[in-house]
Amino acid sequence: MKKIIPIIFVAILGVVGFKTYAYYNDTYKATTAYAVVPAEVPEKKEALDMSGKKIKESDGSLNYSYDYSFDFVKENGKRQTQTYSMTSPNPTPYQPGTIVRAEISNKRVVKGPYVTEEKNVPKDILEQLRK
Repeated sequence: MKKIIPIIFVAILGVVGFKTYAYYNDTYKATTAYAVVPAEVPEKKEALDMSGKKIKESDGSLNYSYDYSFDFVKENGKRQTQTYSMTSPNPTPYQPGTIVRAEISNKRVVKGPYVTEEKNVPKDILEQLRK
């Protein structure tokens, strides 16, 4: 009986470790991806948190957001649609048709998106973006 408790503990630790690793890979492990900003600028609206409350700055001013849906092309050539909310007290929308670069995971935009020039985009990805 005393020998089975450490075996159970190691098994539980292994399962928890695997689940943690899988969550990290899906949520935070990012790859570089590029997208073209959609032709239609999304509607500017009051930013809401996950519970539906308005997001305010420390001085009490409201935040606004533009909610984008980008069709990213990763460096490995795979496509992934990802949503992104640009939120601040006075956000400036992206110019339609510009190219953005971001670090994205399977679940979210980790860094960016940042506007980039065509000359900074790999040629094979640029071809896919123009399709």
